[in-house]
Amino acid sequence: MRSIFTSCLVSGKSRKKQRQGKGKTEGSVSIFLIMVLAFVFLFTAVLIDYARIAAFNVQEERLARASVRSVMSSYDVELREKYGLFAFGESDGDMLLSQVLNDNMHKSGRSDAFNLVPFALESSSLKWSRPLGSYDVVSRQILEEMKYKAPVDFALELAGKFKPMSGVMAEASRATELLSKLQPLYDEREEALDLMLEQRSLAAESGRRLLQWIMNPPAESISASSLGSMQSAADIPAQYSDYLGKYYDDLYRDSKKPAKYTYQLSLYRSRTTEMLSRLPALLTAFREDHERSMEGANKALKKAEQLNDEMRNILEQSRMEGVDLSNDPANDWDIPASSGEISSDPLKKLREQEDALILSSTDLSQMENSISMQQSSYEPIEPIVTGMSGVLYEALSEYGDSYQMISSVLEASRVVNNYLQNYGKKGSIIVSDLALIEQHRSSDKERKQLEREAKSKLGEAKALLDKIRMMGNGVTDSLKSYDTLRQYYEENIAFNKELVSDPLVKSEVSTNPYTAGSSAMEDMDGIYAAMGGIMGGARDRLFQTEYSALYFQHFDVSKLATLAQGSEGTAELTDQLNPKAQELEYILYGFHNPAGNVAAAYAEIFAMRLSIRTMEGFIEKASLGNPLAVLAAALLYGIQQAIQDMLLLCEKDSIPLSKYLPAQLTYRDHLRLFMTLHGGGNVQLSRMLALIRLNTGINPDERSTYVSSNIKLGMRLWFLPGVVKLLDYSAGYSGEVQGSTYMRAVQADFSY
Repeated sequence: MRSIFTSCLVSGKSRKKQRQGKGKTEGSVSIFLIMVLAFVFLFTAVLIDYARIAAFNVQEERLARASVRSVMSSYDVELREKYGLFAFGESDGDMLLSQVLNDNMHKSGRSDAFNLVPFALESSSLKWSRPLGSYDVVSRQILEEMKYKAPVDFALELAGKFKPMSGVMAEASRATELLSKLQPLYDEREEALDLMLEQRSLAAESGRRLLQWIMNPPAESISASSLGSMQSAADIPAQYSDYLGKYYDDLYRDSKKPAKYTYQLSLYRSRTTEMLSRLPALLTAFREDHERSMEGANKALKKAEQLNDEMRNILEQSRMEGVDLSNDPANDWDIPASSGEISSDPLKKLREQEDALILSSTDLSQMENSISMQQSSYEPIEPIVTGMSGVLYEALSEYGDSYQMISSVLEASRVVNNYLQNYGKKGSIIVSDLALIEQHRSSDKERKQLEREAKSKLGEAKALLDKIRMMGNGVTDSLKSYDTLRQYYEENIAFNKELVSDPLVKSEVSTNPYTAGSSAMEDMDGIYAAMGGIMGGARDRLFQTEYSALYFQHFDVSKLATLAQGSEGTAELTDQLNPKAQELEYILYGFHNPAGNVAAAYAEIFAMRLSIRTMEGFIEKASLGNPLAVLAAALLYGIQQAIQDMLLLCEKDSIPLSKYLPAQLTYRDHLRLFMTLHGGGNVQLSRMLALIRLNTGINPDERSTYVSSNIKLGMRLWFLPGVVKLLDYSAGYSGEVQGSTYMRAVQADFSY
């Protein structure tokens, strides 16, 4: 620029001399023009560098993004192919970045080519983060992997099959839950009523000794007898005539002869006195025992009334919260249902019969009145017996009235005996009251028999479950694999700072039919609720469930066929006891032993089959009438059919959804359903990651899925570095000028 300015000045001077030589006619060079030219040149130079800097920034940004993408293209192929997950492989990321940057800055083509924006690499570095072992990272990748597959598969393969029986299953669940709650209260109430009758009978029977003291056995007349031993008070008037005869024989004997009957007369009086002296104790014992038993009868009746009220409240609450089949939530599922239909009419009719289980206030009042009547029948006994005692004391003198004594004994015997005949053991009134109670106990004996059979069948299912649980004993290699798996699982839990507890999934079969049925129905309600949530838009659990079912191996249930048929051999099951052969079960249940997860799956499948088959049992056995008998028969039917279903599943790996719905469910389908019920959590993610590590040797906790690259490039400025630096303060470039070089650092991020 200086040379240009000098040449312009010299040229101006020469033209001035020429003009002077021609009479001073030429003009002089304008200083103003020179300043304008200098400013224009300065502006142009700075503008050129400014443009180069802008181009440099854009190119650097593109280079940074391209380089970090190139680095992250080195993902782990095994993870991608086996599990659909992305994580950076074992390559040296910094070396890859440097190589990519150097390749892009390498000059190619003609050696004399003009490079408008030459730049050089000053430094580069990578910062890794977001390891695959983190819950949020692996969840997001699962979501991306399954967002198109999972909804379609689940809707077509599972939800559509269950949609037709949603309403009737809900009604069966309501009936099972209600009747299972009523059943123990009903039995307890009936036991209380039986206890009431038993106590009433005991109250009357406590007078049996008194009756035996009065007259044994009771009779309508008393025959005269000679003096002798006394077995009852009736012997006093019976022997009194003989006593008087002997008394007068001795009284009117010859004065010179000794009395013949002194000893016998004395013995009669002593026996009479002894016999009559026993009465107060007998009356006291009778009174106390009677009061105690009658109090027990009243308490038993009050307990029965209380239980009856509880049953009524449960029934009313159930109806308030009951299922309205017209508002079946599955109707809102926007999917086609599988073929088939189940009528819920038998279950609706069963509702109408539930009131028969509740005793009416009239029935209970009648029982209270019967107790009051018994008390009224008891009250005259003591005065009559006490009056009889007073009359019999006349037998100790010669002025007694034999007829009055006999009449008093017969009256006392009649009153006590009638009381016993009415209210004692098998008394007529007790039997009549029992018959009234038995009127609402229709089918109770049949129900009890059904309960015993159902309990026995549940014992068979439990025995098979115990066999499955024991088949892992002594499998050393599998135990070692599970120990390793536990270690990987616990390390991932600690890595994510997750608080966990032992598995909570039930892996037992209850031997109580009502408990087993209620629990099965509750689980089935949970499955429908989970499916409803998924169909309503809950995505995360669905994606994780379907991902597990797609990428992880499940147990070969056909291996259980021989065991289910009664064989004790487990040799062919050895290869199936390794965690790699039952990955899906482990993800679902989390037991770190060879057979625990399979046993849990078996128990849960059995419970599901029990719920569906019990629903069928309600329809099949509705004709029994009594709701509790229908429930017992439905449970027995459900247990029997569920056992057969498990055998069929082991043989063919597929069973019909229901007797009324031919859609088939595989063993894997059942596990998918259970995943929707209690899967989809962080604990299941840790189990997946532990299995991935066990199968591939890759620790997801150490494999990153996110990288930040920091690249610093430099470009030499052509013109005025100082002016560019000055402009940087006002224009706010992202770089800085060091000497004659423009430096800029840029960050580029990439995530799988």
